[in-house]
Amino acid sequence: MLPKKVVVLVVLTVVILSSATVVNLVVRDSTVTNAVPQNPIPLSRPAGAFEFLSEFANGGNFSDYGWSMKNGTSTPAIVNSTSYYGEPSIALTAGTALYTQKGIVQGDKSLSFQFAVNAADGNGTFLITNLAGGEIASVSATWNSVSVYSPGMSLPVSGNITMGSNSDGWMLVSGNLFKYSNGSESSWRMEVFVDNTASVFANITVPLGYSYAGIEILSSSGTVFFTNIIFTSYRMAVYLPGYNNMEGYGQGSGALVNLLKPFTILHANFVLYNWSVPRYSTLSFQINAMNLNGAENQTANGFFQLGVDLDPNGRIAPWYVGNNKAIAIYFKNHLSPDFMPGFSTPNGTILGLTIQDIPSEGRISFQIVDYSVNNQFRYWNVSVPYIGTEFYAAYTQIETSAMNGSQLNDYRFNGSMYNISYGSSFSSLVPLNSSYMLPYSIDAPPTWGLTYYNNQTASYRQLD
Repeated sequence: MLPKKVVVLVVLTVVILSSATVVNLVVRDSTVTNAVPQNPIPLSRPAGAFEFLSEFANGGNFSDYGWSMKNGTSTPAIVNSTSYYGEPSIALTAGTALYTQKGIVQGDKSLSFQFAVNAADGNGTFLITNLAGGEIASVSATWNSVSVYSPGMSLPVSGNITMGSNSDGWMLVSGNLFKYSNGSESSWRMEVFVDNTASVFANITVPLGYSYAGIEILSSSGTVFFTNIIFTSYRMAVYLPGYNNMEGYGQGSGALVNLLKPFTILHANFVLYNWSVPRYSTLSFQINAMNLNGAENQTANGFFQLGVDLDPNGRIAPWYVGNNKAIAIYFKNHLSPDFMPGFSTPNGTILGLTIQDIPSEGRISFQIVDYSVNNQFRYWNVSVPYIGTEFYAAYTQIETSAMNGSQLNDYRFNGSMYNISYGSSFSSLVPLNSSYMLPYSIDAPPTWGLTYYNNQTASYRQLD
């Protein structure tokens, strides 16, 4: 899935699927035709399973988001005027520090963190701390300069980055703190990823990593803005050169903080504003639903995908994965990218994607509706036999085939996913909220950035 630079999230006023629109459709064809491999996500389920997520999208006071004040003379304000792609932020004046230990489970061996910081007029620091509030490791930012440090280092790892053209002064940082074993020796390390860099920004030894218990954000000079702060045992950023580049939201495939209540329907809408790609079958987006086995394990058994390739010349090609070793099957209408490269659809096209388990009929139904055309390519339906548990996990993806950063620069995409919802009847679908929709990035240069997941619209938007 595509590593994307994301833009402002907007509330979309577009066609919403009605239950009649979704259900009363004739299956056009269920013939399996052409297969293309799609790789599963290489993530390990954490032992501890916790998350702290702080998005300041609902107003209120910092304490409403689980924070306590450690230092400062003025109460930090939640503001809308300096926003991260539409998400409000908290403004910390010089000398102000907030900390939290809310819900953090000690003793895990692998942790992830993320934060967005605007330090255009100051210096902002994110710290991982122990039970007494002492520093374990930190990441500091001043405008486009980043510094990564752990007590005991003679000098921090520092460098400048090129701020993205859509950043408005914001920098997104993510990373992992983990116990690393090399033969008989074990130590704790921290790797850091910074948006607009094409590799790991820093990889340092953190001797006190085992004692993590909380996090802290502070301004040491000027007014600094923070938002989109996450600390979790769910692994969010992975660098695997040569692996398919992926980004998305959700949980599953062995990477879980919690299971969803069992459900039979996963649905999402897309608006594809425009795209430009040089090759067929290399850029796609999709929704994924997993049964209990697929949710808790790294396996293609119980793993269902529904997606669309974004091809050259304004064409798209739908495909699905039906519990069959993660092999993607193109719908029959799209026979082969070699001699029938998808079908044309206009900029601004609206798509509806639905995966449905129908236990009474022993099958999984996959459906794509293109609301922007009225020909034979409007409805795409297929079913596969299935007898098993209901779905327990879900996530979204955007993916590109493995390639280097310079090749990725040839790809352009502007689109939005919204109405990401689940349930067991079309009349009672509920949105997947931000506490479940944790972001992830896999081998995703030149950007590690995703906009925040908006609870009000069950939506996020991406621009690359």
